[in-house]
Amino acid sequence: MEPSRTHRFGRLARMTRLALDLGISSLAYYGCTLAGLDTLRALLTATGVAAAWLAATALYDRRADGLAIGMLLMYGLSAAFAAATSEPRLLLLRDPLVSALAGLVFLGSCLSGTPATAYLARRLHGHPLRDPLLSRAHRTQTLVLGTGLTAEAVARILLVYAMPVRTAAAITPPLEFVVLIPLAVRTIRQRRKILARASAATAGPVDGFDVPTLPPRLGVAAPEQYPGGAR
Repeated sequence: MEPSRTHRFGRLARMTRLALDLGISSLAYYGCTLAGLDTLRALLTATGVAAAWLAATALYDRRADGLAIGMLLMYGLSAAFAAATSEPRLLLLRDPLVSALAGLVFLGSCLSGTPATAYLARRLHGHPLRDPLLSRAHRTQTLVLGTGLTAEAVARILLVYAMPVRTAAAITPPLEFVVLIPLAVRTIRQRRKILARASAATAGPVDGFDVPTLPPRLGVAAPEQYPGGAR
């Protein structure tokens, strides 16, 4: 196989693996909800799929993957929360708590040698980052994303307790997109600037700085769980 074809095949394989690490549990969850299962059973199914995927990848890689562990924890937290309470106000806290967990993971990774976005880039490109400029950019980007996710979660939690339940159920879910969309736009713009700057410095294309995948919306409460929602 030609080197260029080998490179493209390897990149495709890494992209597929990353997509499965991030999306296989979400596909299970939304597939179950579309099939008519209630939210708790859908979350339990997604948690089981996440656990099975973690076990399979750990056997294949001979080590536990951090991303797969994160997905298992997030869906497990959502399932445990849904099983523990049916009180409407507490149910509204499930999504922001998951967002807070994701934000804290991003912030915590800034204290390590590999920030979260650098980890995702390494998973995609198959090699660690060695360019100091890209490393600093990943640390800044991870810090911004983690701060944004955590702040959005705290704001939603405060709104849940400050507003009537029906009002909070209508207002807090869209707030997530109000924060995530600007973060995604900023990420794309920052990526372009850093790539252009690094390419100018090295007089060639720079690999290893991709738009990080934002944590998926996990455990989204079904409409029938919100007060006044569809049944």
